Amino acid sequence: MKNKIKVIYSIATKIGSSGLGTVSCNAVKALDEFNLLKKAISYGNKCPIDKSKIVSLPGNPAKLIFFLPKHYYRPLRKGFLDFITSKIINTKGCDVFHGWNNQALRSIKSAKKIGAKTILECGSTHRFFRDRIINEEYEKYKISRQKSPDYAIKASLEEIALADYIFVPSEFAKKTFIDAGVDENKIFIIKRGVDIERFKPKKSDHKKFRVLFVGKVSLRKGIQYLLEAWKELNLKNAELIVVGNIEDSIKPLLAKFSDLDNLIFKGYLKNIIEEYQQATIFVFPSLEEGSAKVTYEAMASGLPVITTENSGSVIRDGIDGFIIPAKDKEAIKEKIVYFYENKEEIEKMGKNARENIKAYTWDKYKTNFINIYRRIFSL
Repeated sequence: MKNKIKVIYSIATKIGSSGLGTVSCNAVKALDEFNLLKKAISYGNKCPIDKSKIVSLPGNPAKLIFFLPKHYYRPLRKGFLDFITSKIINTKGCDVFHGWNNQALRSIKSAKKIGAKTILECGSTHRFFRDRIINEEYEKYKISRQKSPDYAIKASLEEIALADYIFVPSEFAKKTFIDAGVDENKIFIIKRGVDIERFKPKKSDHKKFRVLFVGKVSLRKGIQYLLEAWKELNLKNAELIVVGNIEDSIKPLLAKFSDLDNLIFKGYLKNIIEEYQQATIFVFPSLEEGSAKVTYEAMASGLPVITTENSGSVIRDGIDGFIIPAKDKEAIKEKIVYFYENKEEIEKMGKNARENIKAYTWDKYKTNFINIYRRIFSL
């Protein structure tokens, strides 16, 4: 690279853990491989990076104020990371600060004071869209929701306004930012990756038609529409497997489906590879995502996917599965029945999905990540 920059990267999770930990590990490795990484600040590290470049914070700062309600924990955890990162920027300096939405306001301001450029990574849609669609759903089902305090919303929006560049994981997420008035020229899409050696197909006899959902069982994920559709379908020799923690607020709603013998809740599973391999199709009717990793995992496992545009999935409609409107029970029923009655399409679209997702490995993610840096900073 002809021009060298030094980057301070921060994220309020353990780098190298699951979820955003995997995303951040590959981002930090990419920066380090090209000698761009100055420091990465996080709550622990499992990524193979030189320890001298990692600032690992204590895992639970909220323990010091254990007497406060639990919903204070995440904001405090993020706020503590932001505070420490801002101090490191002030003392160590950098050319670029790369942080995550809802945990980077102090750091962005500190970076700007020393003339550094700032990147804000947003793992989901713009909060105007996210809050609206989720609040509407909770009101529809008359379920109370712990909403973000006004100061947190204000800080999140200020981060977006101040950041020089914004990274999002899908076209759909980008659209919500543009619709909210964010300058399109400062938004860059970097799609996620998946381990195609870990998640891969396994030959199954499919004696039973198994529909799989993986994700937190909550209104945000659209599980209510899938359950309603499933109850009305009443398919023979079929079962719906739901994998994921159940949000407390939705438990009363789930009670009306307790009579379904072909509905199985498995809770959170640390290893879900076998669930993908034993499934027939994957259904993920989410109302709001950045780019749901479970859709990548399902595709890598050779499953046709039924999902919404709102999930930020990379599936091709009618080729790897189907993209349906959010909140559409009838569309869910129609596409499930399509696969139930057209078994040959399951294998065909599943193979298509597997081939398509090979373009979204973590190595490809790292290449895309660095290419965006090259484009922005003329490296």
